[in-house]
Amino acid sequence: MTDNSKLINDWQDKVKHTFDDEGKLHDYLLTTLDNFLYRYLETSETKDLKAQEVAPYTYGAESFESNMVEALKVKNAEAKIGIMNLARSVPKAQKPTVRYSLEIKIKELGAEKGHLVITSNINWDFSRFEDKTKSVTKEIQFKYSDLGQFRKELALKLEEACELFN
Repeated sequence: MTDNSKLINDWQDKVKHTFDDEGKLHDYLLTTLDNFLYRYLETSETKDLKAQEVAPYTYGAESFESNMVEALKVKNAEAKIGIMNLARSVPKAQKPTVRYSLEIKIKELGAEKGHLVITSNINWDFSRFEDKTKSVTKEIQFKYSDLGQFRKELALKLEEACELFN
C-alpha cells in the first residue's frame, strides 16, 4: 500500500469512527439543516429557526413573510405570479403572508447507506395555506452509499432544494 493510499484509508476510518452511530449522523443532519434554515427561511418575522420533528422521521421548519416586497424577490416564475396575485387581492391591512418550508424525511440513515427526501415549498394560500395549487414544491431524492458521500453531498442536495427560495 502506498503512503497516499494509507493516508486515505486512515482518513476514511477516522470519519467512520466520528459517525459510528446513528445518533451522530442524525445530529450532523440536523446541524446542517439548521444552517440552511437560517440562510434561506429566516424572514423579517421569523427568526432563530431550528429544525424540529414535524412528522415521524421528518425534520424541518416553516417561516412566514408578510412583507410583499421581500416575498416578491423570489425568482421562481410560478411563485412570483402567485405572490403578486396575493398582494393584489388581499388588502395590506390584512397582512397577506407567504409561507416557506424546508423538510428532510429520513427513509434510511446509516453510515453505510441512506435515503433522504428533501422538500422545499413556497405557499401563498393566505391564510389557510391548504390549497396545493397555490404553492410550488421542489423535492430532491438523496441516496448515498457511503459516509463520505453523505458528508460531501448533504449540503449540495440541500442547496439544490433551496434554489426554490432564490
